[in-house]
Amino acid sequence: MKNKVKNRVLIFTDCYIYGGSEKLMAFLLKNEILNDHFEFLYSYRKHKEYEVGLKNEGLLDRESNFPLSLMSNNTLFYRINLLTISKYLKGVMKVPSFLLEKFKIYFSWNLFKFIILLIRTKPDIIHINNGGYPGASSCSVVVLANYLTIKAKIIYQVNNQALDRKSYFEKIYDQFINKNVNGFINASFRAKQRLVEARDFDSDKIFLVNNCAPLPVIKNNRAEILKELKIPSDSFLIVQVAFLSERKGQKYLIDALSELFKKELLPAKNIYCAFIGNGEQEDYLKEYINELGLASNIFILGYKSNSEDYIAACDLFLLPSIKDEDMPLVLLSALGYGKPIIASDFAGISQVLDTNVNGVLVSNELSTLVNNLSTQIYLLYKDENFRTLLGVNAKKTYINYSPENYGLKLKQIYDKIYGS
Repeated sequence: MKNKVKNRVLIFTDCYIYGGSEKLMAFLLKNEILNDHFEFLYSYRKHKEYEVGLKNEGLLDRESNFPLSLMSNNTLFYRINLLTISKYLKGVMKVPSFLLEKFKIYFSWNLFKFIILLIRTKPDIIHINNGGYPGASSCSVVVLANYLTIKAKIIYQVNNQALDRKSYFEKIYDQFINKNVNGFINASFRAKQRLVEARDFDSDKIFLVNNCAPLPVIKNNRAEILKELKIPSDSFLIVQVAFLSERKGQKYLIDALSELFKKELLPAKNIYCAFIGNGEQEDYLKEYINELGLASNIFILGYKSNSEDYIAACDLFLLPSIKDEDMPLVLLSALGYGKPIIASDFAGISQVLDTNVNGVLVSNELSTLVNNLSTQIYLLYKDENFRTLLGVNAKKTYINYSPENYGLKLKQIYDKIYGS
C-alpha cells in the first residue's frame, strides 16, 4: 500500500530578531501531529540574528529550508537603534534605506524573490507568520506573489494587535489581502476584534487559536541560576523574559521595586530581579538602574537561549507590558512551570489569566502602573500561601495552551482551508 501524499505547507516568516512568534513556527516544524499529515517547507528572511535562533532550535540545517535574501529595514533599523549615539544621527543613518523602501525598490525585489520561491516549491498551503499587522511588509507581498503565480491557499497569522490605517492606499491593499487570504489566525478575541475594526477584515475568516509554549527540559536548576547571579540561596527572585523595549514596561517594574526599597517594604538584601532579553532600550535601562543605585538588585542579562531556566527558577514572574501585546509565549511558559504571575490586564494576557485564580492582573494605565505593580509585588512577597495557590492553578491552566491542543487545532484549520 502506497503512502498517502502529504499536502505541502510553506511557512514564511520575517522578523528582525528570533522571538516568541518565531518559536511558535519552530514548534510547527517539530510537531508530530502536523508532520504526520503535512510536509513542511520553511522560508524566512536570511540574517545572522535569526539564524542563531534557528540553530538553537536545531532547525538551521533542514533540507526544506528556503532562506531568502530580502530587502528590509527592520533588522538594519533595529541595529541602528541599539547604537549609543544621538537620535539625530540615528535618523540620518536611516534616510538612504528609508528612501529605497519609500520608492518601492524593496517591494519590487521582494516580489521577484517570492515569485521564484513559489514557482520553485509549489506549496498547497502557504502559512504566513507576521508579528502584527501590517507588521513586516514582506508578509503581505507573499499574498501578491501567490496571486500572480500558483494561487495556493493562504493562512495569515497575526501575532499582535493590528494598527490603524495611515492612508487610503492601505485601505485598498487591505481589501486585496482580505480577498486573497483564505483564513487568518489570531490568538485572542481582542486581536481578532482589532483586525475587524482597524482593517475591515472578514470576521468569518478569522480563526482563534490559543498559542502554545512547549516546555523544554531545564538545563540549569534554581540553585545553579542563583549561583550564576551570585545571590544568596534564600533570595526572592523576580524574572521577566522579553525584548528590552518601551512596550514591555521594564522601566515601570524598576520604578516599582525602587519605591518598595525606599519605603523599606521589601528587604534589598533579599529581593532580586533579572531581565532576560535584549533590545533598543538595553543601554538606557542599565544607566537607569545605576542612577537609582539598584545595580546590586536588578540585572540585565541579555539574550539567553535557556531563558526557560530563569522562569523555572523564579519566585515571581512579571509581565508589565503597556502596548502592542497579545498572548506572549513566555506567559504560557510561566503557567507551565507553575509560577505566580503578575501581568498587565489587556489583549490576550487577560484571556489567559484570571485575577487571584491563576495570576494577578494589573491595569496598564501608565499613571497608576508603578503603584499597581508595587502593591501586588508586596502582597505576593508577603503571602507565600497565595503564591503557591496561584502557581498550582497556573499549572492546571497550562493544558489549554499545550502543544497537543495547538497541533490538533492547526490540523483542523489546514484541512478546512485546503478543502474549501
